Amino acid sequence: MLKDYTTNVKTVALPKVVITTVPFTDENTPLAAPAVLKASLQANGIECVGLDLNIEIYNKLQNHPNRQLFLNFFYYQKINENIVDDLNRMLDFYAVELLSHNPDIIGLSLFSRECQTFTAWLCAVLRQRAPTVKIVIGGPGLETLENSLFKFPDRIKKLGLIDDYITGDGENSLVEYVRGNTVYPGINTSSWQPNAEFNNLPIPDFSDYRFFKYQYTLLPIVDSRGCVQSCEFCDVIAFWKKFQYLTAENIFQQMMTHIKTYGVYRFQFASSICNGNLREFKKLVKMMADYNMTVTVGEQLHWVGSFIVRPAAQHKEELFELIKKSNGFLLTGVESIVEHVRIDLGKHFNNTDLEHHLQMLKKYQLKTNLLMIAAYPTETLEDYETVKQWFVDHADYANNTIESVQITLPGILAGTVLETKIDHDEFNDKKLLRRQHAQNLVEIMKKCGYNLHTFF
Repeated sequence: MLKDYTTNVKTVALPKVVITTVPFTDENTPLAAPAVLKASLQANGIECVGLDLNIEIYNKLQNHPNRQLFLNFFYYQKINENIVDDLNRMLDFYAVELLSHNPDIIGLSLFSRECQTFTAWLCAVLRQRAPTVKIVIGGPGLETLENSLFKFPDRIKKLGLIDDYITGDGENSLVEYVRGNTVYPGINTSSWQPNAEFNNLPIPDFSDYRFFKYQYTLLPIVDSRGCVQSCEFCDVIAFWKKFQYLTAENIFQQMMTHIKTYGVYRFQFASSICNGNLREFKKLVKMMADYNMTVTVGEQLHWVGSFIVRPAAQHKEELFELIKKSNGFLLTGVESIVEHVRIDLGKHFNNTDLEHHLQMLKKYQLKTNLLMIAAYPTETLEDYETVKQWFVDHADYANNTIESVQITLPGILAGTVLETKIDHDEFNDKKLLRRQHAQNLVEIMKKCGYNLHTFF
């Protein structure tokens, strides 16, 4: 039984909260956190404004001649004199926008570690302009796993740049924080308490988002937390020990609500896995497919989700037919083409299952992005050649069924099985070798006609 950390606070005027995303997240679709947290606060009688200001910076940098210099700042805190004036304007924009709402508390949501640099600078500006306004930060970008080397939130709290930070699921802990309960799990500690009633959380509130700013208005739906797999390189299972999921009925209700409220028909499942609970997933795609049969083409549902390949016996042909009728687009996590490497790292499907997956997508004219890790640490030089040949042999899928391939180089995240398993010295020694293989692989894939998104 979970301990009750909530407090009985006397009825008083509660603080006003403004929550925003901070750059840099390389996404041109809405981010979920401010809408999710706003809904929870308002359900508890707390006034809140939820903004996704990251899109403002994304749009500014999209075709900026000094884009790489800005990325060097966000990712590595390298400052070039050619962008100093623009950086000051970005910080000023954020400060003015947030303070214009006269908040008592400012909440900054960090989607990834790449948001840390701007957050620290922004907090310094806010401290100077509004020293009495409380600043609290949260989100996966804090990296507060106990064995993390970064300890970013502790460091900037000690410097006085923030008042507090919140780790883990924030819907309940932020409500408690605003009420004055600073001993609730997750507040200023890496120990936090998952939401026990995931399906009872309020529907996210996107009413403060500026939809005209986005190239693609795909509303995020947080359909699950955690994962049913245990990939050794991934830190999701280190944060969420138990897989939680929304029922098909809950997800479909959210979609219907957002259609009625915002006139948006396209959705993105903001989770590590959309088909983690296969029973609920099948029910959901059937509900979406049936709905699409009753409306005009312009009013049909469309969705994007991270999808795991399963044995062909579990993903039968009728499932792909329903995915087609529900207008699904799949982000397929393959990681390594080498079967034994992929299975060992935690992806439990063989290459026959992968072939079945691609054949079904091709038959039903479905699109997918393959998510790949080039040169996984356990791949050998022989494996490198196997990977190259696989993409040559499957060139008929290029820019067809496989709309693009997203390629990253392996990294070691704190709290993962890979962190404890790997020889770190050997991993670092082979860094150049892995990069060279990735570059060679990219050249071969380009010749085969694949669209690529590289992250190295």
